Amino acid sequence: MHTLPKYASALPTVPALFTRSYLGLAEEHGHATAEVLRKAGISSAQGPAGPELAMEQYLRLLDTIAEMLGPGISIGTEMGWRIPPAALGALGTAVLSCATGHDALALCRRFWDFYGVGVALDITTVDGVCMLQFQTLPSLVPDRHRHKVLEAMVAGFVRGITSVQRVEPKQLTVWFDVEEPAYADSVRRRLGIVRWGMPICCIRWPAHLLDDPLPQASKLALDDALRQCEQAERLLGKRMNEIAELVRCELVLHDDSYPGLETVAERLNMSTRTLRRRLQGQGLRFIDLLHTARRRDALSLLAHPALEVAQIAQMLGYADPANFTRAFRQWTGLTPRAWRQAHRPTQP
Repeated sequence: MHTLPKYASALPTVPALFTRSYLGLAEEHGHATAEVLRKAGISSAQGPAGPELAMEQYLRLLDTIAEMLGPGISIGTEMGWRIPPAALGALGTAVLSCATGHDALALCRRFWDFYGVGVALDITTVDGVCMLQFQTLPSLVPDRHRHKVLEAMVAGFVRGITSVQRVEPKQLTVWFDVEEPAYADSVRRRLGIVRWGMPICCIRWPAHLLDDPLPQASKLALDDALRQCEQAERLLGKRMNEIAELVRCELVLHDDSYPGLETVAERLNMSTRTLRRRLQGQGLRFIDLLHTARRRDALSLLAHPALEVAQIAQMLGYADPANFTRAFRQWTGLTPRAWRQAHRPTQP
């Protein structure tokens, strides 16, 4: 029997910081804030000095500014570049005060729900390469906005990595899983080495750089900033992924299958409708968490050389091994066989 916490029923909102950044970008190109808000159908009370925007309003604002600035500007990249870590308040202070890059990334993962609305972040290290992979959540980010949101996230992280860790831009490689856009050159000027048409959207750089001490490390400042972040969590009622964590704990592979939505809802003492609504309140769908469980178990099963890839596909619920291979490539950028080869234990 599970004891369920109380959850906020409202859909996720986007921090006002992002709204201010987009409006600032529009102003730099000669478009007054009042004009932009009016065209986007957003009241001035919800503008840069107002509260957080609902996701639907935020995406409408993106459409308006993109139309006003024209197709030659990557508004996502330009906006993300205007948000250095110091602009993120207590979280930015905490990141800057960490001892190493490893600690900074751990904080980003822990407090991701505050600033990563609509985007999932996956942090992995393979063959000495640290990879930050970004995926939009279809339930929150429509496909036509996907590239803008991903470009903004990537640009913000590149700005942070190169400033916090003193990493040279040439040491980073950015991948986008869309075709090269007309404004590609302007993105390269900001982000350095960028490749389009790749299997996933991610930032890659040498993992050993995460061991380097950060220049502004301060335990005193870190402890104080963490207290502020944790207080904000409590006040906003956004304890990270509480319902999602409960669902993840239930999605355990057993007898070559995972429990379905109805079974999980029953185990959590709620209706399927309530479970869907509460997951939606965190920008998630049940299928998103099932894919995460399959990815987790796929990596674990591939570590056993006696298991054929086709067997693993069947165990994970894929009737056609080709579908498993396609999904695995989206998760990691590699085929299952290539991943297994790259992670084969070194023989003495």
